[in-house]
Amino acid sequence: MRTPLCLFGLPMLAALAGPGCRGDKPAPVAQGSGSAAAGSSPAAPAPAPTGSGGGGVELFVNDLTIGSVQPSLVASWPRLDSLVPGDARKLGTWALVTVSTGKPQPIALAQPATKFPDMVPAVFPGDGGAPAFGMFDPVELARKGKPAMREDHVTAIRIKLAQGGNRGQNDDGGGAAADPTQLVVAVKTAAGVSQLTGAQVLALPRDPTPGSPDQKGWRLAALLDAAGIKSFEHLVLRDAGGNNLTLDKADVSDTSVPFLKLNKQGLLRLKVYKKTGDGWNAAGDLRGLNAIEAR
Repeated sequence: MRTPLCLFGLPMLAALAGPGCRGDKPAPVAQGSGSAAAGSSPAAPAPAPTGSGGGGVELFVNDLTIGSVQPSLVASWPRLDSLVPGDARKLGTWALVTVSTGKPQPIALAQPATKFPDMVPAVFPGDGGAPAFGMFDPVELARKGKPAMREDHVTAIRIKLAQGGNRGQNDDGGGAAADPTQLVVAVKTAAGVSQLTGAQVLALPRDPTPGSPDQKGWRLAALLDAAGIKSFEHLVLRDAGGNNLTLDKADVSDTSVPFLKLNKQGLLRLKVYKKTGDGWNAAGDLRGLNAIEAR
């Protein structure tokens, strides 16, 4: 017996209009874009968007309709995983995302978490203000910037979850991401206490990650400079889980680089990359930097 996925307890419920949990058939998949999970069969296209505002995006998980994402919600650039029930939010469990547009066939994106491992899906105002779907670097999404891939004039999105096994169950996503613009990093120095806001951090230019130049983030030195920390002997870094990491002055150099990236939870994750021969080794993991103390 199939257990329906319902919207109870779902954030942003007021902006999703629809008939609730009911069965519906999956849309046909465009050939060459990806493959559906084993045992699935193509059927009729998704129905036109419902809801009072018009221009919404009909959202499905497996064979169940979740409702219509209305234009007022699309305008806020929501992450797609925040709009589905909690047990469907782990991006690693998404076997197939099918996006219906005005084209004759929908676009199929197989295993998006594998194809775009450091990115998150979102809906946003696209061409002419019509709903669009994209895969975003978390920083680009927070900046309302450019997605790595996009589809415009979206009318429906269907998510097919992997069946059986443990695929994606350890995914660090899950839709419950913090708003990066609301981040606050407390800064304590001998001169007093101040803070760096998420908006200030997001405005800083990003650098390539040591050893992974295709991934971008910030050297801790850039945050120290933005916070007015010009000299120190020791740094005590803290994260949201109460973990501490102490760095000496020698730990911040060209061959020892404390580096931060915005993760899928909207938090600042810090690792210390140390040069070893021609490569880099990472250590000193903090999963949600929220305080810097300079001594």
